Amino acid sequence: MISRSSQDHVRRVRRGYLLVSGLDYFADMLLTVTSVLLLQSLGMGSGAVFALIAAVWIVEGVSEIPTGVLADLLGRRVSVAISFVLRAVGYSALFFSGSVYVAAAGVLLAALGGTFASGALEAWAVDETRPETETGAGVGAGAGAEGARGLDRLFAQGKIAENAGLVLGTLTGAALGTLDLALPQIVAGVSCALAAVLSLRLMTGRPGPERPGPRDGFAPRLRESFGEVMTGTRLTLRGDKVLIALIVATALLWLFRGIPGVQWTVVYEGLVGGDLLVLGAMRSVGSLLEIPLLGWTMSLQRRRAAARRSVIVTASTVGAFALVCAATVREPAVSIVCYVCFSTAFGLCMPGVRAAMNERIDSGHRATVLSVASLFNSLFTGGGLILTGLAVGELGSTAVAWPLAAAGFGVAGLWVGSLAVREGAGPAAGPPRSPTPTKAGPAAVGVTAAGPATAGPTAAGSPPAGSTAAGSKAAGSTAVGSGTVGPATAGPTTTEPTTAGSTTAGSRAAGPSTAGPTTGSQEVSAP
Repeated sequence: MISRSSQDHVRRVRRGYLLVSGLDYFADMLLTVTSVLLLQSLGMGSGAVFALIAAVWIVEGVSEIPTGVLADLLGRRVSVAISFVLRAVGYSALFFSGSVYVAAAGVLLAALGGTFASGALEAWAVDETRPETETGAGVGAGAGAEGARGLDRLFAQGKIAENAGLVLGTLTGAALGTLDLALPQIVAGVSCALAAVLSLRLMTGRPGPERPGPRDGFAPRLRESFGEVMTGTRLTLRGDKVLIALIVATALLWLFRGIPGVQWTVVYEGLVGGDLLVLGAMRSVGSLLEIPLLGWTMSLQRRRAAARRSVIVTASTVGAFALVCAATVREPAVSIVCYVCFSTAFGLCMPGVRAAMNERIDSGHRATVLSVASLFNSLFTGGGLILTGLAVGELGSTAVAWPLAAAGFGVAGLWVGSLAVREGAGPAAGPPRSPTPTKAGPAAVGVTAAGPATAGPTAAGSPPAGSTAAGSKAAGSTAVGSGTVGPATAGPTTTEPTTAGSTTAGSRAAGPSTAGPTTGSQEVSAP
């Protein structure tokens, strides 16, 4: 039987986790409607905006390893607090200065800050609420089952807190943006500062894993972590060919989701006559709509073995068609519905994609191989957005970019669907297990805080965007202002605890996951 003091401790941890998680989402989603519009108002052209969002993806991808090592050295509580502080400064910079250079620096600083928090909050909550039998204070055979139910309850409640933060933040940011496009930035900065204080006060508890001493400094551990990822990359590329194809196809899905994610607020602001509350409603409705649809697809997959392929192929086909309609239909209401259908289709694809990828990876190599997949996502999306920016004349023009993105999204979805059920060579080869802890970022879209990524949708609400916590916290959305696209999420999520963040060296989460930008990923918004 678990002691009363332990029960009180678990309740305190749960309350702290829900409060900080909800505030995290609230701060990030304040910017989802206004971020790109603000950059445009500062004089940034379409090429510069696309390049800045591409830089967010790349910074998040390449920063995961060094910030993960720092998290190991500093501890989860300090790492989460650093993340909030950096994001507070980055967000606020866009309020206090009208300089394009200061704005770009603030966006990139916030993106860097997001990588410090990838998975740390979830990992802390899991470790502090796990059964006492796992911490050496074993008491009774039923404790394990009770602990498992406790984690289900924790992440179900976490999903509610994240969705509440997502919807409230999105609508609040839209309302503030009607007064001044920069106003959501300072509110997000203050929210992050408050979250930093709360994380330092609330993230206490049992002693965590022993951290390395000064003699095991940053430089040698950084070299070890980079070496592990390079080895994992080499062995992954030499291993299971189907897994390689899945990694590339998934990276393409993120790219083609990210292109309209950069432009949608500019496009629809014009269509709705500048009513930002309509844009906020689009973002909120799209995220909430995914929850019952994901539940339905999960039920379908339990009944039919081939349902995963059917879901991915159908969703990607419908999504591609919806994006073409969104770009070409003149009636604003119809175009809005079509765009929401496209963003929802991406969220429906991602759970099956992640499940197919994880099935082909040996559990001992999962974190390293998934970190390679996340790096591919970042580099593909970043490079593709730069090229798109060169091709798009005006940020609000969809004539070229959206039909091409729709075609790419449909083809990539068909490719992934054909691979998702293919039985092949088995688990991909990976490097030997290393004593260096590995980090998994949370989703936007969800975060697996307690084990390897599973076949279900993620726990973090939609969307890198990339944010996520559902993908970025946005389903594939690219963000400007940091904090989850999300991306991230890897798409919107349900109550199952998985995340869309990237995985690399560092001990912020107890289990890996894949997909888009980390929870700190800056949302340039995709509903």
